[in-house]
Amino acid sequence: MKWAYYYLGALLLIALLADVIANDQPLLVSYGGEIHSPAFGPEGCRDAWRSQELAWSVRSPIAHSAEETNLQLPAFSPPLSPDGEGSYHWLGTDRLGRDTAAGLVSGVRVAVIVGIGSLLIALLIGVPLGGVAGYFGNEGVRMPRYLAGSMLVGGVGGVVYCFGSLLPLAASGGHFMLMLFFCSVAFSCVAWLIFRALSLVIGGLRGVVALPIDRVVQFLLEITVSIPGLVLLIVALSIVRRPSIWTVVLIIGLLGWTSIARFLRAELIRIRSMPYIAAARVSGVGELRLLLRHALPNAVAPVFVVAAFMVGSSILAEAVLSFLGIGVPAQQVTWGSMLQQARVRPDSWWLAVFPGLLLTLTVLACNSLRSYRR
Repeated sequence: MKWAYYYLGALLLIALLADVIANDQPLLVSYGGEIHSPAFGPEGCRDAWRSQELAWSVRSPIAHSAEETNLQLPAFSPPLSPDGEGSYHWLGTDRLGRDTAAGLVSGVRVAVIVGIGSLLIALLIGVPLGGVAGYFGNEGVRMPRYLAGSMLVGGVGGVVYCFGSLLPLAASGGHFMLMLFFCSVAFSCVAWLIFRALSLVIGGLRGVVALPIDRVVQFLLEITVSIPGLVLLIVALSIVRRPSIWTVVLIIGLLGWTSIARFLRAELIRIRSMPYIAAARVSGVGELRLLLRHALPNAVAPVFVVAAFMVGSSILAEAVLSFLGIGVPAQQVTWGSMLQQARVRPDSWWLAVFPGLLLTLTVLACNSLRSYRR
């Protein structure tokens, strides 16, 4: 549907301009014959304007920030409540006096970061795995036995070492995934030296063997899909001591690659037997170039559909985690955290209606992208 593109484009624009739309600091002020921008100035000079006699000022459409608390107001103030400084909380407040409208804008930014960020991570994992599995299968890639053995032993050894010895660093906020990659590469290099030396003595290691890439990828798919995603997400986030929104993005992306890889693999299995692929192969085009230049561009249509669904499901998963109080920091205002407060105070309908409506429309818009055709 065409409205979905306009709606999601508006959300992206709001996320980019969130600090302009909702901010408790003026965008521009004039005092002492100079013009200042407290909203985007240094942290130590942001409140200097309060003690000055202002010539004029330009405030945000929502003159509050999502983290700004006002304990002087009654908890759960209804919409159009005055804030005591000459402006209003247009959509009410929560139990800490935080503005609901500013919280909705903050939730838009969180939703955009989670949706796009997790999708990029899933594409970085799912496209290569699904591409090589679908195009090359179990017989398309051959290499010497010593090289295949070194990759297997080194990769498994690096993963086991990382999870056995370096996992506490992940709980303290360390770059665990980066360490996992470098450990696997380092172990593979050491294993290659050992297997290469053995191949000089054992002639059988110099033979050529076919890599069962498709079988390995299907095994990874079955393992990942067999574990409930929400349970695995909660367990992974419970390990991290100081989770952030980027931690949620990383874990959702690592769990969301399976559907992309599965659909891309199925499409490439169909495409690799097409006549134009056989004709290009006969004309001398290399297999890797065939995959990147001919097969993969014609197989991305299902990926677009899956990607649209994944963005919506990632936003919904983050909202569920925020509703449960898991993953994002407590001071981070999201749609899910606002819905959680509505559960505590059911008569505060504005904390349920507005974020619930935005969440519903966002997921519906993501799921409607596939149905619009020019």
